[in-house]
Amino acid sequence: MPVANLHVLAGHPREKLKQWIRETSQALSEILAAPLDRLEVWVTEIDPELWGIGGIPASEVLAQTPRHDAEMPFIRMVLMEGRTSEQLHRVIGELNAITARLLAVDAERIRIYIAHAHPDRWGIGGVPASVRRAAELAARKTNNKQ
Repeated sequence: MPVANLHVLAGHPREKLKQWIRETSQALSEILAAPLDRLEVWVTEIDPELWGIGGIPASEVLAQTPRHDAEMPFIRMVLMEGRTSEQLHRVIGELNAITARLLAVDAERIRIYIAHAHPDRWGIGGVPASVRRAAELAARKTNNKQ
């Protein structure tokens, strides 16, 4: 169920962005014990003329400031409620490190937001997750305790 939207200024090499998807997906799967086939991770590239940095279009800022010092990648995720604080902290740290390394941006400028979805308010194929995945989640909890 985890979904992550990786927002970044347009202009990064396509292969780096594809690797960002791969590594983000792998980290989420490992930290959250979420099957890879249930993850959705996508990149949204923003036109630098349509992204403001300090109230100025990024295209103008980047003409004077190195991308590393100006860009602020933003990661927005939705996770089902019930993750531990330790898991959330690990996700934040790992995704920050992956993003800084792959995109060659200042780690201090990366922002990550995690929203929680209540299983009654997250639909899968027209059915609330609380109904559709109840048995699957119970089985997963049992397997994690073993």
